[in-house]
Amino acid sequence: MIQRPQSIFLALVIVCQVFVLTGVRIWTKIHIDGQEVFVTITQMQQVLNGKDIAETSHIALSGLLGASLVLTIGILFSFKNRMRQMMMGLINSMLIAGTVGYAFFIIFKQAIPLFAPEQNGKYDLGFYALVIALLGNMIANRLIRKDEMLVRSSDRMR
Repeated sequence: MIQRPQSIFLALVIVCQVFVLTGVRIWTKIHIDGQEVFVTITQMQQVLNGKDIAETSHIALSGLLGASLVLTIGILFSFKNRMRQMMMGLINSMLIAGTVGYAFFIIFKQAIPLFAPEQNGKYDLGFYALVIALLGNMIANRLIRKDEMLVRSSDRMR
């Protein structure tokens, strides 16, 4: 029996964040004439027939996700202090949501207007991994809160 199921969800969050930090594409748009633009966590790159046309670096995006990764590891190893875990989990949820929001900003304000604005791109595995990380963090926070309530109720019974 698993004593702390929130550890599984926090491990899932860490795996998803590392997966995105390795450079997996978040969003891609390909045009008929061979133009392609894709967004990863560190950069947005525009390619025409296999040659790079433009490349934009997004250090803030990878910094947000890196800070969230460090915080998730901290949550996982501070299991003796549930109040600290709940506070860190809330901050971590805001960091992951900020990462997703900033990625949306880059996609809709910078990447889509580059060519054929009427054509939409597609979300890739990196985007879905970010969503899974956010959901996993929220479930872990709920389980931590549930543990704290259980401990408080058992303390009242004594």
